[in-house]
Amino acid sequence: MAQMMRDFDWRQPSTFLPVVMAAAFRPRQFFKQMHNRGDILSPLIFLLMVHLTTWAGTMLAAVVLQGAPAVAVAAGLLQNLLKVLIFAIFFYTIGHHVMRNPYPLSGFLRIYAYASGIWIVTALAPFLPLSLSMPLTAILAFYVLFLLFAGLRDAAEMSTPLAAGVLVLAVVGMVLLMYLITPAQVAGPIAGGSVPGSPAPGGAGR
Repeated sequence: MAQMMRDFDWRQPSTFLPVVMAAAFRPRQFFKQMHNRGDILSPLIFLLMVHLTTWAGTMLAAVVLQGAPAVAVAAGLLQNLLKVLIFAIFFYTIGHHVMRNPYPLSGFLRIYAYASGIWIVTALAPFLPLSLSMPLTAILAFYVLFLLFAGLRDAAEMSTPLAAGVLVLAVVGMVLLMYLITPAQVAGPIAGGSVPGSPAPGGAGR
């Protein structure tokens, strides 16, 4: 059996998919042995790659198939990426400062980034009917939360109540922030796109 990847190296892009697969399908083993080399560039670039991969399908469907303006789609891409980074800040702040966990920023970023890797599957959502794309997005959103929980438990070594508390407070904080910013368009950390690359329900341009 091939050795499991322990970290993503931004200088070796070929490590991207092995990390996605390991975190998604062997989460407990992956997070228990995950390397934390202290740099924050690797998890940030990993997040960017996840985000760009998931939005590639949205952009293709919106611009090529539906004729939507590329500028508007790109603006949505940037807005979504901002939500990704804001949620990462909530995740770290609550885990490290509120819950008093000594795990560093680089470690929390890795948990968040690598748990989000499975989200690349939503690149298919814009090409699926609503009856398939909406359940797919919902299932993946809950699975990302499960992977975040596994990362907090096995990498940051948090207790079950503390790990659950981090997730609940991060989600609630993000919902409240999105409500304050856009009262008419409440967007939670999962349904509204704070998980990297989250498409609008039902596909591109909707």
